[in-house]
Amino acid sequence: MIDIQLVGLLNATLQAATLLFIAALGELITEKSGILNLGVEGMISIGAVTGFMTAINTQNILLSVLVGILSSSVFASIHALVTVVLKQDQTVSGLILTILGLAVSALLGKNYVGKKLVTKLENISSINEPSNIFEVLISQNIIFYIAVVLMILTSYVLKNTMFGRRLEAVGEDSKSSDSMGLKIAKTQFIATCVGGAFAGLSGVYLTLSYVPYWTDNMTSGRGWIALALVIFGGWKPYRTALGALLFGFLEALVPRLQTYGFELSPYIVKITPYIITILVLIILTVYKGGITGAPKNIGVPFFRENR
Repeated sequence: MIDIQLVGLLNATLQAATLLFIAALGELITEKSGILNLGVEGMISIGAVTGFMTAINTQNILLSVLVGILSSSVFASIHALVTVVLKQDQTVSGLILTILGLAVSALLGKNYVGKKLVTKLENISSINEPSNIFEVLISQNIIFYIAVVLMILTSYVLKNTMFGRRLEAVGEDSKSSDSMGLKIAKTQFIATCVGGAFAGLSGVYLTLSYVPYWTDNMTSGRGWIALALVIFGGWKPYRTALGALLFGFLEALVPRLQTYGFELSPYIVKITPYIITILVLIILTVYKGGITGAPKNIGVPFFRENR
């Protein structure tokens, strides 16, 4: 019989990992096209606040989820416009997107702080306190199962479809892709907006299930962890999922250690994912000649040569 504390830890790990993984998967898709978007934190926040506002005002969960996803996707299109169409610096644009997203979400949500949801995203099963691994797996929120489907679907699309091959070709060598007739700007614009939609879904999960309320800066750096996850996972969906489980485990572990008298600073936990990611990069540099799996053209704007 598995200890009930371990079951609770597993349950909390899956919940924390779901939030991180969805946002990371969206960023992975964006970066596969060669676009770096450091605005994940801001996009999650926009999805979180718009989804929460809609749920408070309409009590319609499906509509709330759709509004959160769409809001973040539209917000991501700002980054796409600046970097894909206007060819401006992707790092600067992404940082501005994060700052802007946090500021706008704080402004929109100021009248919703402390308000309680009447309806929220519920778990699939009626099991409130799972007692074994099977019960943990069948009693998760619907967003968890959506995340699993998205992982499988994304991996399949990237490997086995024309869109996936086009996405990878654009991210690896945009000039050659352009010479073959691929639409670089269209592909990158779509990928950036899809990444925003995934971040919005992550934000909706945050305020409608994981922590069902709204307060300023409640994303707590999760967008940055999602960015680290993409690197940790080598730009591969399944490895990114494993990384999400690891980082989710760290987030779930801290409060449980404190109940046993272990005083572990939450700041140590927050920096641990970045330390692990740096170590992974060092290992890849030493043993694989620096081959990390990153798209070769990531962060580099595409300029068509005159013919």
